[in-house]
Amino acid sequence: MKKKLLILALIGWLLVACNSVGESTADDLPTVVPTIVINEGSAESNVPVVEEAPVDEEVVSENEVETAVTTETESNQATDSDVVDLDEIILYEEPQGMDYRTTLQFTMSVDGAVVGAATAQGSRTVSPNASNMVFTLSGDAASGLGETMTMTQIEDAFYAILPSQNCITLAGQSGFENPFDLFLDTGGFLTDDAQRALPDETINGVDSAHYILNAQNFASWDVAEIYEADLYVAKGGGYVTRLVIFGRGVNNLLNSDASQEGDIFYELNFIPEAVPAIAVPQGCADAAELTSEYPVLADATAVQSAPGLFSYETQTSFDEVIAFYKEALTASGEWAVAQEIVQEPNATITFTGADGTLMVNLGPGQNGGVLVGILSMP
Repeated sequence: MKKKLLILALIGWLLVACNSVGESTADDLPTVVPTIVINEGSAESNVPVVEEAPVDEEVVSENEVETAVTTETESNQATDSDVVDLDEIILYEEPQGMDYRTTLQFTMSVDGAVVGAATAQGSRTVSPNASNMVFTLSGDAASGLGETMTMTQIEDAFYAILPSQNCITLAGQSGFENPFDLFLDTGGFLTDDAQRALPDETINGVDSAHYILNAQNFASWDVAEIYEADLYVAKGGGYVTRLVIFGRGVNNLLNSDASQEGDIFYELNFIPEAVPAIAVPQGCADAAELTSEYPVLADATAVQSAPGLFSYETQTSFDEVIAFYKEALTASGEWAVAQEIVQEPNATITFTGADGTLMVNLGPGQNGGVLVGILSMP
């Protein structure tokens, strides 16, 4: 199954420059999609009544919305057939040229009581190229993560507000501007053909074809039985307007007891409509104004900033970067080299001074340069 990390992947981008900060790997992080394992046996159960996570109601004026939702969009896949091929990845691609919202509801219940839940609200604007996503976790799903996470992408600037932390700002970093892809990510766990169910339905204001999913569509999950699974595809655009999955299984994101079975419900909605302008979150520094109190090479790109951490990529050579920081930080006598560990392409230089400890970590950059991470500790 294709892996898509639940927002916390951005921490990996920050910590790649500071290997000593944490030991988490991508495999340790939860995925957005419901990793349900359905077991043999029948069960009579009604689909739970799940309220959509609340969305702040806003009156959208013409001045607030730069780009209204458009009706013309590039067709992803024809939906006139009685079957749809779920292995066609284009089915899950973001519709082009339209503003939209997405909502996600993901819950697990054991003996009728919800043990963990994750909801999400996403919004997307075409101009500017921007998105905002808010995740709310409760029950076991919130353990160790906190209850709310917010991500905002505006052009090539990224902002994240995580539990118990101030805002993390990344300049020159993209990849989270598409909440449709982040929430859906079904291009790896749905497979085979799905049969159409008539009559067609209007879903989230969109004329949609309805397809019934069954156990064979979840081959990678070893599904033996599902209670309900429905996929709705826009007839005029070929994109998913709603995905509903309801079954019984285990899930270690929503339940701290990874071996305990329960009823798992997953509903994703795509809602094409005008979206208010997306702004830099309150409390976040504008990525265009990121600065560091420590020396930074002139060709710095992909700048990232978080409390106590500043990182960037440089095309300056590995040896020259080391020489630059040793000279620049010790020149005034404020800092002294306490430890130097160099194993190219990685290095860690620890400085001590009256203000505490400063670590400069070097590693391979994503664009072929040297990734520099400056970590300050009192």
